[in-house]
Amino acid sequence: MLSQWFLVGPGRCGLQLARAMAVVGLRVIGIEARSRAASGRARRACPGVPVYGPDEALPPADAILVAVPDWALGTCAAALGPRMDPATKIVLHTSGLAPASVLASLSRAARSVGSFHPLVSFPSATGPAVELDRVVAAVDGDAVAVRAARHLARALGMRPVYVPPEAKPRYHAAAAMAANLTHILVATSKDLLVGVGFSERGAAEALRPLVRGAVEAAAAARGIENLTGPLARGDAQAVQAHLAALPEGAAAAYRAVGRLALIALTSQRLLSESQIQRLERALTVIP
Repeated sequence: MLSQWFLVGPGRCGLQLARAMAVVGLRVIGIEARSRAASGRARRACPGVPVYGPDEALPPADAILVAVPDWALGTCAAALGPRMDPATKIVLHTSGLAPASVLASLSRAARSVGSFHPLVSFPSATGPAVELDRVVAAVDGDAVAVRAARHLARALGMRPVYVPPEAKPRYHAAAAMAANLTHILVATSKDLLVGVGFSERGAAEALRPLVRGAVEAAAAARGIENLTGPLARGDAQAVQAHLAALPEGAAAAYRAVGRLALIALTSQRLLSESQIQRLERALTVIP
């Protein structure tokens, strides 16, 4: 039973996970923070949990969860090794892109290493708790670490899914397109509505049911048969009107996503050949 964890990296992901762990009875026995701001954030999010500096020896724990940026994982692992208690044998990182082998310096010291990536967005570290029930946790690593990652996922009510190291870049790209790029598109759409007279709050309230409905329809579909709007109808005139009305950056995004839609519409034979050709011309011609 892995009941005592140590957290390295008090950012949004790490602190949200630490808070969720405390709720289900997994004890976070310490948090490493590398700055005064990070220390304060850790104390606000997890009151009563000791905060350690980057040069202090770490307490014995069942496992360590490393929630630092991808580019820092290798150097972080090298710095952790000499400071870890001999009783601590398992280290997981939270990257969706990097394989477990990025912690190779720890595996060479007879420690089990793996990854545990929650497939969910964490907007803030100290704001409302993010719902983790049934959220996928992508895991990889050696056998002992994968068991630990699965245990953590199930304790949090999440669904562990093994993602092979070589598949992680595509897995993470899919996650970024679905979440990060959608965020950007919605934020851009809000700005466009504000530009035609909506208040910022009004724009958000107007888009919320539209975006939720689109996401649910996409998630429920086998392909893009639930797509609505001018692309789904083959309405090239509407597409041309949209592109003429959009600023350059938004128009470029519209064209890029529209071309992805055309590939799917063609492969699934949801439009006629003439409709596809008209849409291709509409997406190619710059007003």
